[in-house]
Amino acid sequence: MNITGIGFKSTMISISEDHTFEHTTEWDMPFEGDDLVITEFVREEIHTEICKYSLDQQIISQFKALIDKYGITGWAGKTPATPKIIEPGKSGTVRILTLRYDDGTESEITFREVDGNTGNEASSEFSKLFFDLTKDDKKLSEVVTYPTLKECRNLKEKHGPVVAVETSSFSSGMMYNSNVWFTQNIMRIPDKEGFVRVTLKRKQGNLPEQTDTKDVASDIFTKVQEISDRENIPVWNYAAIDPSTPPEYVVMDYSASSSLSIYYDDSLITGAPKIKRTIGEAACKMGGKEVDQTLTKLINECVSQSGAKIEISSVNPYLATVSDGASGTMTGFMGMGMAMPTGMNAAQQAPADNTSSDASGSTWNCKCGQTGLTSKFCPECGNPRS
Repeated sequence: MNITGIGFKSTMISISEDHTFEHTTEWDMPFEGDDLVITEFVREEIHTEICKYSLDQQIISQFKALIDKYGITGWAGKTPATPKIIEPGKSGTVRILTLRYDDGTESEITFREVDGNTGNEASSEFSKLFFDLTKDDKKLSEVVTYPTLKECRNLKEKHGPVVAVETSSFSSGMMYNSNVWFTQNIMRIPDKEGFVRVTLKRKQGNLPEQTDTKDVASDIFTKVQEISDRENIPVWNYAAIDPSTPPEYVVMDYSASSSLSIYYDDSLITGAPKIKRTIGEAACKMGGKEVDQTLTKLINECVSQSGAKIEISSVNPYLATVSDGASGTMTGFMGMGMAMPTGMNAAQQAPADNTSSDASGSTWNCKCGQTGLTSKFCPECGNPRS
């Protein structure tokens, strides 16, 4: 079989205690045909940048020489060695070479198919050659695109099993200490088959963080894995909204946003044990809302089943709706920025002047602890006079 072209993907992965940063650049290069150009894709969560660079037979010969130098075609089909695990606080680079043949088939090379340092040397040489050939002086065109969810679904990315799911929300109010962060995290327990660990965290303003953790028997990851595989969710985070699109305005005196994330164990693929993929506002607006809601429901049911909860007290009930107050489960719309959480209604906008006095002149005590109040609304938490 003759090689008709190659693809090359380079991903830099940096891992911290609570976040994984990835930056991926892909190149596509044909060896034959009428449109001989190198196409470069830089994929990010906010947009995808596509550049085309000049290509001639001399450049193609350089890549063919690299393939012959390292006997790359002989690596195809071999089982790669296990990648080195990227520890928290460390970073690593993963490179994949794809050989395309004239019969329509492909071979993927991870550079871990051979012993010793040969794979690292070959990987570095391919990477250096691509970076050297895609400089500005060779650029033919450049365009920034905002991929639709449909376009993203067609992308191919290998990932390991789902090991955690998480919903996260933030609401910002106009009153003191009204900003609220709330997360629900469910993760596999490696040494307890069939059990998961549910962790709730809530932080309001400068008040102490509230948290609760419970272990519970659950098959949630079987269901999430099936949905992830069917919907190709790992690539949803590349969907992006063109900033020139007119925004949807919602008139209110607070803002709220929320998202749903899935974590994958890519230890055997890239060496990253916990890669995060988020279903955000763009994917939901492009047709992913139903999947988002299905996953959110599974998470809420698992949290409720676990019994984990965070009791909310001494706060304005109109600002505390990121939790239902009983089970602590998320009730907002995942992935829909500025969406109104369930239970949030026009009553929140009523206390426009929370310091005006009540006409009766009598005093009252608020359940948040403030006493001897004469105003219509509590100046500390915003509760209306009962």
